[in-house]
Amino acid sequence: MGRIKTVFIGFGYRGRQLLRIVQACPVFEVVAIADPCIEGIDKLAVACYNDGDDDYLNMLDRYKPELAFVASPWQLHVRHALQCVERGCHVALEIKGGLYLGEYQPLIRLAEQKGCRVYPLENTLFRRDILAVCNMVNAGVFGEIIYMRGGYRHDLRSLLLDDAGNIGQRGKTESVWRSKFYQCENGDLYPTHGLAPLCMIAGVNRTDCFRSLTSFASKPAGLLQRIKDLNGDADVRITMGDVISTQIETEKGVLISLVHDTTLPRPRSLDFEIQGTKAIWQGDNGRIYVENVSPNETWEPDCTYVERYENVYWRKWGKDALYQDAHHQGMDYIMLKVLGEDLSGNLLYPATLDDLALWTSVTPWSKKSITEKRTLFFINRDCIGEAGQL
Repeated sequence: MGRIKTVFIGFGYRGRQLLRIVQACPVFEVVAIADPCIEGIDKLAVACYNDGDDDYLNMLDRYKPELAFVASPWQLHVRHALQCVERGCHVALEIKGGLYLGEYQPLIRLAEQKGCRVYPLENTLFRRDILAVCNMVNAGVFGEIIYMRGGYRHDLRSLLLDDAGNIGQRGKTESVWRSKFYQCENGDLYPTHGLAPLCMIAGVNRTDCFRSLTSFASKPAGLLQRIKDLNGDADVRITMGDVISTQIETEKGVLISLVHDTTLPRPRSLDFEIQGTKAIWQGDNGRIYVENVSPNETWEPDCTYVERYENVYWRKWGKDALYQDAHHQGMDYIMLKVLGEDLSGNLLYPATLDDLALWTSVTPWSKKSITEKRTLFFINRDCIGEAGQL
């Protein structure tokens, strides 16, 4: 297979990040970009379509690409992806859509009909330590997996508010649309970064599935405090709790804890922890304890284990990944290399659109659990069906 004719739909902050790394991968040939708000088009050296919201359709019809990166606002992901797949174009789909239950189902059906691949661009699946821990789990180092933790813990107050404390007014950024969720919803808005690697490690959607989900929300004080500190409108409506805690039980008895924490002061963290009957690993601290191997009740640095159980992706591309993608510690570069290899028939991408539908379903289910103050039980064992009350 030669170079893959590639286009972009959506060219905000994330689209620009991806383009830079895509252009460092020779297998992709970027021929055009579509975004109604695109600027600096004379510097991009590719065709740009910015004549309204639907100009991307003209781009698709003109170039007939093999692959489209969809990095538009979340609520447009499925609409844009459907148009690509209808034209026989594979899709690299940014995180996160799945704003309501069943949103991905028309896309899943159409992709099957058209024989197109839809790749969820969840870069945490490609973290060096996560992939090494996955190898360790498969090798039996952890014994039986019992407990897993992850989350999206990232202070977004400076994104959601402008310098005068106005919500959603930081122009030409995702603040304009992302902030709206904080004013009308209350649930785990962004579960995929923390959840996707845990599902991969535990085999969820392969050999295990969700059994129940319970979510809790704190009061919304952090964003309001920042608004007051900036002399903004203290009476603005904020509905999203500062901390959303979700507990998921799988059919095999694994407990998964997720946290969404984006409106309080804190360093960024994905808060990973994997615990089994023989070992425990904590990602933020880069430490591990393996029974009868580590000194008694003493943590070890995880670096020697990560090297010993290095994933084939990192053995092959790790050096280039860290050079090309320092911002995300090589994750994006590895992800795109694997995507290109999958399209070329050489490697299998580790996640599907069905996986993305599962990960993102946590958002509407958590909202429902919080609103109704109850545990939801997954009746449909494919993990994406209806849930009922315990």
